[in-house]
Amino acid sequence: MSDAVGALRLPALINALPDEFAILDRNGVVVAANDAWRQFSIENGGEADHYIGSRYFEICDSAEGASSAEARIVVDGLRKTLATGQPFVCEYPCDSDTVKRWFELTATRIESDDDVFLAVQHRNVTARRVQRTALEQAYIDSSALAALVTGTTDPILSYDLDGNIATWNPAAEKLYGYTHDEAVGQPLSLLYPPDWPKPVSWYRDEILAGRLERFEATRIGKDGTAHEVWISCAPIRSATGEVVAISNIHRDITELRKAEKARELLAREVIHRAKNMLTIVSAVQRQTARTALSVEDFHRSFGARIAALAKSTDLLVGGDWSAVPLGALIDGHLRPFVADTDHRIRLDGPDVRLAPQAVQTIGVAFHELATNSLKYGALHHDVGEIDISWALSPDATDKAITLSWRETKLAQPPRESGTGFGSTVLTSLAPSMLGTKADYSLTDEAVHWHISIPEAHFTLDM
Repeated sequence: MSDAVGALRLPALINALPDEFAILDRNGVVVAANDAWRQFSIENGGEADHYIGSRYFEICDSAEGASSAEARIVVDGLRKTLATGQPFVCEYPCDSDTVKRWFELTATRIESDDDVFLAVQHRNVTARRVQRTALEQAYIDSSALAALVTGTTDPILSYDLDGNIATWNPAAEKLYGYTHDEAVGQPLSLLYPPDWPKPVSWYRDEILAGRLERFEATRIGKDGTAHEVWISCAPIRSATGEVVAISNIHRDITELRKAEKARELLAREVIHRAKNMLTIVSAVQRQTARTALSVEDFHRSFGARIAALAKSTDLLVGGDWSAVPLGALIDGHLRPFVADTDHRIRLDGPDVRLAPQAVQTIGVAFHELATNSLKYGALHHDVGEIDISWALSPDATDKAITLSWRETKLAQPPRESGTGFGSTVLTSLAPSMLGTKADYSLTDEAVHWHISIPEAHFTLDM
């Protein structure tokens, strides 16, 4: 070490530091190093003299590999510090064969006896760098998750262990109608139907016990609308692993369940109709024989009605219809049961064309009404009467077609109690498929079915 360096009594000072520390002269030659520097050199296969007397700048200039670019930056920074006295600080990777490491280099110019030196300190900041990288990645992950939660079409919410809503994304606002401020802080039971059998605490305990990950439930929006939802759930943990909340992802399956119900009812209707087919054919045979003028007339009329019955069945099972006049639809479904000029049937209404969904739905309903009438209602004998009418609703704000079937002078009191399959078709299937309401009443003297067809399912022929 030169006299100038010795005069600063540097060896005793730098040996007390845990960081690797070296002194470079104005030419970039290592003239002194502390014990930490020497130990690092030994552990990493450095030169026997621990680089004392080595030209540090040249070592950096000749560096190869992943850290070579950083080495060039270090040399430029050290030279600038020697020239200007401005401190230089940078972080650089210094990996071994088995360990990834990061160091912070700090360079400071030292002036002594008209000479200048460069104090170079290396501090291992791997732990800090790893932590910072982890924090940066956690921030990226958190931002990405927040973007997903905000942008998804599925309602995502969470609630604390007391059952109060903690987070509420835009999709939850859209489905349930409550804004973020209206929902957060409120009990999750805000969404429960009044008679829902299980409290929030039951779901919380089952989720925490690992027995519940997903389930289907009914939840109620702000406007009272019921939604069938498929809920995925999981506990939310703090950084220490403690459970602090429960997450919920709600998938609205209301339309899916409605469609499944409609398909199930349609399937049951097909089975129901198949079981009744022989009965209907027999009744058609009796009705036709009663009015036939000859064997040839019977064969002609009976064949036409059986063909009409087959066509009606094809329409029910899945005919590919476009818009159809309501009067023609009704006439087509009654054709298997009555003659063209049957005095028992009266139809009255404006020219209306139904969309395909309504064609299927009204067709199913009229076939059920006509079948029951043929078995034991107005069509079972000659004196029965059926009035079918439809009219445009007078309410200008809720344009709809009101369609009515009224059957009187029955052959015998209706056999259905109002809870059988025919009632299900008329009071559940039909209104469900059209998004409306229907009324179906049975008395000893009359059968009355009434449905309102929304504007989306019809057009008026002008």
